[in-house]
Amino acid sequence: MPRWKALSEELDPQIREFAGQLRRLVDRRGLSIAAVADRTGYSRTSWERYLNGRLLAPKGAVVALAEATGTSQAHLTTMWELAERAWSRSEPRRDMTVLSVRIPGTGGTGGTGGAGGTGGEGISPGDPAASLRSTGRRRRQAVLLAGVVGALLVLAAVVLLAGPGH
Repeated sequence: MPRWKALSEELDPQIREFAGQLRRLVDRRGLSIAAVADRTGYSRTSWERYLNGRLLAPKGAVVALAEATGTSQAHLTTMWELAERAWSRSEPRRDMTVLSVRIPGTGGTGGTGGAGGTGGEGISPGDPAASLRSTGRRRRQAVLLAGVVGALLVLAAVVLLAGPGH
């Protein structure tokens, strides 16, 4: 029985090549996914997603894998940059991945293995789900700030229009 499931035919060729390269690197070093997780600080669940092409590994995870295996960071990060561009172009694929990510505490089954790079199981820096939460938080903060600035402008207009004698 082969160690890896075949990568989806729907994956962009750059992403397939990148995931395949990561798989070959792990295989050449004789590492289990749990060992990769221990050596890199990213969760076992995250590495399963990265190695199966369901989620693009963040650059930090790729650098950590290169360090853990004694591999050239330059080659892996170049491949990552190409895969990241392809991932960005494939919006429908990325949307499906965000839906498949299980976030602990939100009713999903959560991750297994150690904590990822942000301290949460199954979520590591650069994960689309974490990025979406961060974007939503920034959007709410911007709306709140715009509301406060608008209220201050209205207050200033009232004071100026009322004049000093009122």
